[in-house]
Formats: sequence, C-alpha cells, structure tokens
Amino acid sequence: MLPNQMVKSLMGKVIRVEMKGEEHELVGRLEGVDDYMNLYLTNAMEYKKDEKIRNLGEIVLRGNNVVLIQPEE
Repeated sequence: MLPNQMVKSLMGKVIRVEMKGEEHELVGRLEGVDDYMNLYLTNAMEYKKDEKIRNLGEIVLRGNNVVLIQPEE
C-alpha cells in the first residue's frame, strides 16, 4: 500500500501528528488529505508530553513538515 493510501485509510479517525522541529504533537480528526500529504484536521488540539496545551479547531498541516502520523487509541 502506498503511503498516501495508508493515510487515506485513516479518514474520519482521530490521529496524532508529529511535525518537524516541534516538541508538540497535534491530535485531531482527519477530514482530508491530498497528493502532497497535506492534512486537514478538525477538533485539533496541541499536546506536549500528553499535556493538553490548547485547542486549535480546524487546521491544515503542510505535508512536507509531517514526520509521523499514527492513529490515536
């Protein structure tokens, strides 16, 4: 399975995203992804070491800054 297809299989699910050069992680519901792996998240929240920092709401993450995407349990 191609990476883009794997990410698309997570559509509608809550995911955790780690970004380049950031200590914080983002958690939100994956609503969209394009061919460049740009991610559209809703109900996004920012965490630092499992401590909630702030609510972000709807956000778009640029694909080339994404390091890790994993489903949130």
